[in-house]
Amino acid sequence: MMKSLYSGVAGMKTHNQRMDVIGNNVSNVNTTGYKTSTVTFKDVYYQTKAGASSGDATQGGTNPTQIGYGSSLGTVNQVMTQSGFTYSDSVYDCAIEGEGFFQVMDESGNVFYTRTGVFSVDSYGNLTDPNGYIVLGVSGDPSNVETGQSQRINLHVPAVDNNIARADKNVNGYDITISASTFGEDGNISFTIVDSDVPYATKSGNNLTIYMDLSQDFGAEELAQYYDADGNLIEDLDDVEVQESLQQVLQEFETALNNAIDLGGIDLGEGVLPINVDMDIFPPVGEILANTATNGITLKTEEVLDADGNVVEGTENAQLYMEFTAVTPGEFANKYEINLKTISGQATVTANWKDDVLTITIPESAEGLDGELEDLIQDAINDAASGDPNRNIKVTIPDTLPPYINGEGELVDDQANATVADFDFGEALDGNTARLGLKGGTDNFFSDLAVALSTVSLTDGRTAGEQTVADLETVQIDSDGVIYGLHSVHGRLLLGRIDLVTFVNPVGLDQVGTSLWRESLASGEAEVKIAGTDGSGEIVSGALEMSNVDLAQEFSDMIITQRGYQANSRIITVSDTMLEELVNLKR
Repeated sequence: MMKSLYSGVAGMKTHNQRMDVIGNNVSNVNTTGYKTSTVTFKDVYYQTKAGASSGDATQGGTNPTQIGYGSSLGTVNQVMTQSGFTYSDSVYDCAIEGEGFFQVMDESGNVFYTRTGVFSVDSYGNLTDPNGYIVLGVSGDPSNVETGQSQRINLHVPAVDNNIARADKNVNGYDITISASTFGEDGNISFTIVDSDVPYATKSGNNLTIYMDLSQDFGAEELAQYYDADGNLIEDLDDVEVQESLQQVLQEFETALNNAIDLGGIDLGEGVLPINVDMDIFPPVGEILANTATNGITLKTEEVLDADGNVVEGTENAQLYMEFTAVTPGEFANKYEINLKTISGQATVTANWKDDVLTITIPESAEGLDGELEDLIQDAINDAASGDPNRNIKVTIPDTLPPYINGEGELVDDQANATVADFDFGEALDGNTARLGLKGGTDNFFSDLAVALSTVSLTDGRTAGEQTVADLETVQIDSDGVIYGLHSVHGRLLLGRIDLVTFVNPVGLDQVGTSLWRESLASGEAEVKIAGTDGSGEIVSGALEMSNVDLAQEFSDMIITQRGYQANSRIITVSDTMLEELVNLKR
């Protein structure tokens, strides 16, 4: 009878242990990466009352007669099924989609395994878990690094060197660098150049507006010595001398730029001024200076007459060449047009501008004009310009007309005797107008440079300094565990790789608390693998694996366990009553 008491106690004890496991599961229903456990029971030692016997020809065999002594705890198995993910704002939080475990190492070199990828980076650059253990894998560039003995992951960002703030431009095919004087963040400014007669500068925040005269021909005086009377570059120039002069021209532009800033009283911080303009290949001398827009027209009479008005047979038409040139060089004159016309009865030369067209009216015949035709046209043009230097046009007319008939009606062989005064504009234009556009005008190289410098931002100015992951613009962890970082100076960096391990029997791992396991004889040895290869799962960045506890199952098991415990307690109650009856026999 006492044996039944012990059986009831054993049953209550095993059900209590099962309740402990259920309580632990429910307690960890929200524990990241937790794996639920299940319990099985086993019966224990049996007392044999009669052994088994075999039968023969005269007597049958008998089965053994045994009485058990209750139950005990059989197994507590972990359920390693995949659970769902919850997503976080941290790129370092990682979940495993599939088989495998993360590896972490404590300060003594002991390796543990976990499905809880709550990782962060400490001040030393170590990738750590909540216990301060360092995640294992590969540090630095993992390219072509095979799996093997994983090491502690340290995310190292190279230091930055001193650098001068700068900007690169291309002007008419020539590469130009604009930079601050020395390195440092103070050089990270933006500026815009504006054409102005008065040099000055204003500053708003870190942005400059620089006012300077862009119409001036920088270096014109120095470079003029390299041209002959016809404007052609002298062939036998010393290249060294030319290059020195070109550098002097560049210095003039830099000086004008920095003077405008100084006149504005702008404080740019130490090391910014002067703003330097550097060119790897300097343009030829001919491309530095501005060119003047020009064009010419040839007027012809349809026939040559003698003094009696008869056509002189075999003679060529009379010709008069007129050339118009913008005095102020630059591209602006390329849009100008010259309109020549005659008006019957007009005895003077007049000119006027309408928009970009200069109309010049000439008498039908130059004969009888009070003065030279070229001077009269020039005076009319000057009056029409009204002092505007951009509309100052110069006219050029040759002194001779090849070939022509003189006043006596004779063919002139000596062209010097033929004069403009004898030319018939009425006949040459025949009541129509002659129109031509100016062309070939270009700005000086530094005017184009100033236009290209609107707007310029000098960037990347910095002083040398150590860098950490906090200096990265973004961090990314791929499904294969490779960690990338984007740095403003170094660009894209390979920082490391998180490796995974798998086991032949992961259920055999020893649980050591804080969501960690360690290797056991039952689990087998850890096999290090790159995530997503050879049967291992992939890493999901910015996510955490939830607990796989099923509350519905746990509550059902809780009810069954409670009833089992209750039934075993009844065994003790009934056994106690039976003992009481036995004791009462003494009465």
